[in-house]
Amino acid sequence: MLKEKLDQYLKEDYYPFHMPGNKRSELLDQRLGYGRDLTEIEGFDNLNDPKDLFVAMQNKLAEIYRVNEALITTNGSTSGILASIRAMTKDNKNILVQRSSHKSVYNAIELNDLDPDYLEVSLDEVNAVKDIDYERLEEMLAKKDYATLVVTSPSYEGYNLDLDRIYGTCQKYKTKLLVDLAHGSHLLLNKLYTNSFDVAVTSFHKNLSALTPSAGLLINDRGLFGEIKRNLAIFQTSSPSYLILQSIDEMIENFGKFYDLYGKLDIKLNKIYDLDLKNLKIIDDNKKDKSKILISTKDTTISGKHLGELLRDKKIEIEMAYPEYTLLIGTIFDRDIGFDRLSQALVEIDKEINKKESPRQVTINTPKKKMKIYEAISSNKEKTPLGAALGKISSQYVYAYPPGIPLLVPGEVIDRDVLSTISYFKSNDFDLNIDEEFIYTIIDKVNKN
Repeated sequence: MLKEKLDQYLKEDYYPFHMPGNKRSELLDQRLGYGRDLTEIEGFDNLNDPKDLFVAMQNKLAEIYRVNEALITTNGSTSGILASIRAMTKDNKNILVQRSSHKSVYNAIELNDLDPDYLEVSLDEVNAVKDIDYERLEEMLAKKDYATLVVTSPSYEGYNLDLDRIYGTCQKYKTKLLVDLAHGSHLLLNKLYTNSFDVAVTSFHKNLSALTPSAGLLINDRGLFGEIKRNLAIFQTSSPSYLILQSIDEMIENFGKFYDLYGKLDIKLNKIYDLDLKNLKIIDDNKKDKSKILISTKDTTISGKHLGELLRDKKIEIEMAYPEYTLLIGTIFDRDIGFDRLSQALVEIDKEINKKESPRQVTINTPKKKMKIYEAISSNKEKTPLGAALGKISSQYVYAYPPGIPLLVPGEVIDRDVLSTISYFKSNDFDLNIDEEFIYTIIDKVNKN
């Protein structure tokens, strides 16, 4: 579609007296794609108000993902989440959010001055987010009129929620379901995908072939389509990248080939999961996407971060490390050489380490909420030593990034559990978004006066 039309256009030798300023010049490094950089010229459609090319691409995406409508964004899943939440809470500011949601969800809450409640999560043996309490979900939906429930599936580490059950519960209580499917664009290939949602937002660049930060909104509720489209034009640039759009176009054209490629990836993954490791453990679960390679360092003499450093010494870049695990991502475009190198590295490292009991279990409880996020961020704040922060109200987020799951949200009371978890992360040499030993808190006007 888009690629072929651009090929033909370039042959016709039009001269570009328009943006972008690089003018497809041969003076510039052609490896960066300048020769195919474009804007909304005649015949090449407008992503924020598509009539032709992009309508066809979006229709094809809807067909691939078995939904009623689809929208494309070149601003990543973040813009899709911002647009969707704003559209879905237009008439009701109550929102129920899985506590482990990405920071873009919290940004949407702040921007739209929403009133959130949080659904706690359960963790696996290495403190990776694994599931939710489905009975608790039903209790919460029965007690309060929420515009939208926001959940994340799959999790950053690859665990999938029971979306069929969640969607059925949401429909029972007339609550819309928004799924952060950012890490699940490829789940069609391994049969873990389900279209049980009103809206889902997914990133095509994380696990498939499109360039960063390509993404899509998958919409089943046609009643939401117009308002989401309108809001996406607010949060998305008016100059979308045509290089990214061409990569989405290529992904769409090649999608039929991806299933065979996943079969080859599955063989590579099984060899990794079948490694005879004595100390390290590769975590598997029937709810988990195997292409998220989650390696436990629990009960060993090294941390997840240390494992990441050892792998990097062997020329392997990881996705993310936490105190008790390291996460790597496999995709259909991985080569044999990469998996061979990883297998050899894990076997060698496993032989160099030993067992060591590691009793610490992290808790991600929701602290008491005293103020709305918007109110807390807008209030006067002061820099408070962590040792003096107990009982104060936070005016900032505290999280390790990635994946950006908050330990503390603005407006929440800093309790002992939060301080203990912060201490645990810091003692394991993990960077948090706090200023050394300080945290910003709301100024207590009574004490100040």
